[in-house]
Amino acid sequence: MSLLKMTKDSIDIGIVVKDLDVAEKFYGGTLGLPMVREVALSADIARQSGCAEGPFNFKAFQAGDVQLKVVQAEAGPPSGTGKIDEATGVRYFTFSVESVEEAFNSLKAAGAAMQGEIAEVVPGRFICFFADPDGNLLECVGPK
Repeated sequence: MSLLKMTKDSIDIGIVVKDLDVAEKFYGGTLGLPMVREVALSADIARQSGCAEGPFNFKAFQAGDVQLKVVQAEAGPPSGTGKIDEATGVRYFTFSVESVEEAFNSLKAAGAAMQGEIAEVVPGRFICFFADPDGNLLECVGPK
């Protein structure tokens, strides 16, 4: 039996960015994820819950069953991005897509920062990586 009695089959992901408006244009505009809510947390609530010392705002975007919470902290923390072999911790998250090649071409045409080319990781399973405006690493996986 699970320690956590979860109410849905997926988790939500929070990603901290420098500029929430720029991130909204990328996640909502470029990627086309619908924004489903916007929340402002006070410093008191942030401290009480232990997630931050100061206030922050976030916008949640729906990506299938997952909500991607894009957060801008008032304090403006330094970037903590990088490739998989540069640090421990959360390095990237993955979008499962119908066609990696189609996603790659669409992202590239939209001006996304592609990190390399399409690669086949196991027979019939392809990946490509790109970055958001803050340098956060994102992956597409699926058939070519």
